[in-house]
Amino acid sequence: MEVLGTLISIISIIVHIVHKVNQSSYGSDNSRSSYTDTTYQVVHEFTAEEKLENMNIDSLNICYQTAGVDNFSITNARRTLLNHYVQNDFYIDDIIIRQNCMYVKVMHSIPFRGSNKCYGASFSINYMTVNNGVSVYGSKKINDDETQVFKEISQELIKAVS
Repeated sequence: MEVLGTLISIISIIVHIVHKVNQSSYGSDNSRSSYTDTTYQVVHEFTAEEKLENMNIDSLNICYQTAGVDNFSITNARRTLLNHYVQNDFYIDDIIIRQNCMYVKVMHSIPFRGSNKCYGASFSINYMTVNNGVSVYGSKKINDDETQVFKEISQELIKAVS
């Protein structure tokens, strides 16, 4: 008789667990169940101007890296970054060109060599025709780890466009 009571308790626990899992999977409104099908379709395609607003380009005022580059072409630099430049430590999400400036959206991890590239950052690559210089600007970071990551990304961007 004791075995039967234990068996009934185990079965009621299993039924309770299945009921809770079913509620969390499909949602429940008292006696009514519903399932929400979510499709991921593009509702709005951002223009270049809207992307720049989201990048907050006014905050890109800290110079992280500068180098002299002979025969620099901003269109070739863009092509290199998008098509040929492969980096395991970060990837380039988007590039927008304005005159002699290239705005780059980068996805990276902290620390730099980490595998979870869930952090987004914006950089500005500026070409100065007076001295054939290329500078990489980013936003100011308070955290030392983020500052180090920004310096390393800037070095890699300079190497790529040089």
